[in-house]
Amino acid sequence: MYCLVCKKHHIKHPHNQREVFAATPSIRFKLDAITTHNKSSLHAAALQTEMIQKVSYFHQEVTKKSEVETSVLEGVFSTAYYLMKSFIANRQLLPLLNFIEKIFHVEDLKYFNHRSAECQSEIFMTLGETMKKSLLSDVKKSPAFGILTDEVCDISVTENLMTFIQYYNSTSESVCTQFLSCQNILSEFSSANADAITKLILSELKDDDLDVSKFAGFSSDGAAVMVGKRAGVATLLKAENPSLINVHCVCHRLALSCTDSNESINYIKTIETLLRQLWQLFENSPKKMAVYLKTQKQLKEISMGEKATKIVSKRLKKACRTRWLSLEASVRAVHGDYEAILHTLSILDQSGDAAATGLMKKMKSIKFLGTLYIMRDILPVLADLSKHFQKDSLNFSDIRPSINLAKDKLKKLLEEETPMQSLQTDIDSFSDMCAEIKLNNKELKELQSLFEKYVNALINNITRRFEDSSDVLAALGIFDPLSVPLQNQPGFKEYGIAQINILADHFHQLDEPETKTRKTEKMQSEWQSFKYHINDVLKPVIPEDVRDGSSKSTNTTEWLLLQLLRNPTFENFYPSLIPIAAAAVAIPITNAWPERGASSLKNIKTKLRNRLGEAMLENILHVCINGPAPESKEGQTIIKAAVDSWLKAKNRRKVAKVNKISGACGVVVKETLNDNVISQDASVQTEENPVIVEAQEVLSEVRQAMKVMAIENENDSDFEDESDFEDDCCW
Repeated sequence: MYCLVCKKHHIKHPHNQREVFAATPSIRFKLDAITTHNKSSLHAAALQTEMIQKVSYFHQEVTKKSEVETSVLEGVFSTAYYLMKSFIANRQLLPLLNFIEKIFHVEDLKYFNHRSAECQSEIFMTLGETMKKSLLSDVKKSPAFGILTDEVCDISVTENLMTFIQYYNSTSESVCTQFLSCQNILSEFSSANADAITKLILSELKDDDLDVSKFAGFSSDGAAVMVGKRAGVATLLKAENPSLINVHCVCHRLALSCTDSNESINYIKTIETLLRQLWQLFENSPKKMAVYLKTQKQLKEISMGEKATKIVSKRLKKACRTRWLSLEASVRAVHGDYEAILHTLSILDQSGDAAATGLMKKMKSIKFLGTLYIMRDILPVLADLSKHFQKDSLNFSDIRPSINLAKDKLKKLLEEETPMQSLQTDIDSFSDMCAEIKLNNKELKELQSLFEKYVNALINNITRRFEDSSDVLAALGIFDPLSVPLQNQPGFKEYGIAQINILADHFHQLDEPETKTRKTEKMQSEWQSFKYHINDVLKPVIPEDVRDGSSKSTNTTEWLLLQLLRNPTFENFYPSLIPIAAAAVAIPITNAWPERGASSLKNIKTKLRNRLGEAMLENILHVCINGPAPESKEGQTIIKAAVDSWLKAKNRRKVAKVNKISGACGVVVKETLNDNVISQDASVQTEENPVIVEAQEVLSEVRQAMKVMAIENENDSDFEDESDFEDDCCW
């Protein structure tokens, strides 16, 4: 005799491996043999396996969901993170998940049931909050930090205060500048004045639990509301922390010095106007742009495809846009296509275009062309300086050398008269269109005079704008290791003493006189010792690219300051110098980061997304600006932390299943399956699950089969109530 159930499931005795009634038949053809086998644990195990198989779909679904729940959530959060990084609308999350599930056959996504609008919002908010928590965790470990801020108006005409923070990251051992907050100024204040901006900055620091005493530097665009001596934001912040160092952004100062120079020379100002009018002539006229492209093809005898035509068209449209020193791009574009532009203006002039006629008369002259050559050689020097000032790793010690280098380049251009030589060489190569343009001695002298005035005006204005640097910033220059004399050279013992006194007076100005004197003497003693360490230990190991100035990431001063912060043994030997070093690297010099943040804000908050709330906008900016790539190790760490935080935020349970019963007069009455009251979070969407219904039907069939087979119901204790299925299926 065989037991079909035991044979089907290959039941063996766990000790002696016997397979009676399964692989081996029973030879005792008696009733007690059947009864004994029916009551055995082996037969019960076979029946249990059979029942599990009959409800296998339900069992596998529940087991599978439990196994992949975390990985599915991480995948969903990664998708949301990608949308935030890519400026894609939040409402595209569900369509994208559905697309991935259907096209790429990612079946596990069906287990993600938190698809309500509130749940989606919580996912995006949690990612941003997790990113900010990670940032604040690093900032709190730093001995000092600096704030960069600027105002920006978005598409919904909301005045936002964009704030970034600069600090030394002890984990990466580098100086970091990251987005901190975006606040609506006019939501609580009537105007964006200094008092409102100051209160917003201080409230943000308080909410983030950041110590104001560590607030080392403040950088702004130099507007009166920011740097006013009596009631500016910097002045009000200094009342909270007197050791705060205010810095006027070097990029804005450079732009102002160039603007001052252009304003002081009338014809340079005229050139700017003409270039702007030329750009406007083609900006919104496809017809005129088509005339220009045809003229350029004919003049240069080239054949351009559709893609090349679009590139040329785009370059011309961008020629005169207003940005920091964008005049350089405009001049370069017009200089390169000067003949084609004149031909185009001539054609438009013949068709009766008044604007083209006026531009033609003013541009077809040796003075305009000569000035174009002058600006073509001068503006790249200023553009390079501006790009250098916009670097992420810019340090206070970079300012003076970069300014001096730029001024030397301008002086060299003036001495060699490079623009005049290029003009004389190129003027004979022009086509018949420019044949009327000639260069005589009188016009040459006028251009030389204009060239000299323009260069001198630039040098004087740059010097004037950058000469009022802080004494404290100048004193920090002693940390340049190459400036420290050797022990056997004169001036070694005295080097840096005066600067240390300036730094001590600034950073210990709130201390009592006796305490301040004691701390100053201690700083001087540590500095004398540190000078020997610089010459004997640090100077020989300075990297060659840092030593010769070819490094694009750091300079000698910043390298030395980072050595002080990175080496933990220095905390025992130079405890007074380390806070100075931390403050020095945390002082922001450029306000380029808030400008970049404004660009990101406008990419996020567009016409189609103009109703984004303040909190959601800030969280998206945190991920967009600060977040690493979603596929990177750092990105996955943030995502996993966000998933964990999201799960712990509240109980995400399924509501009790409800039966719909038709009552009298067709009224539908809802009745729960059990008497227990189950609370439910509003954000969880639920519906009747067909898997549960099918599982109940299977269970009923199993029980009927057990009755037919005369099996007692003792093994049914695992399924005492249908509610067990529901508890296992909390999706």
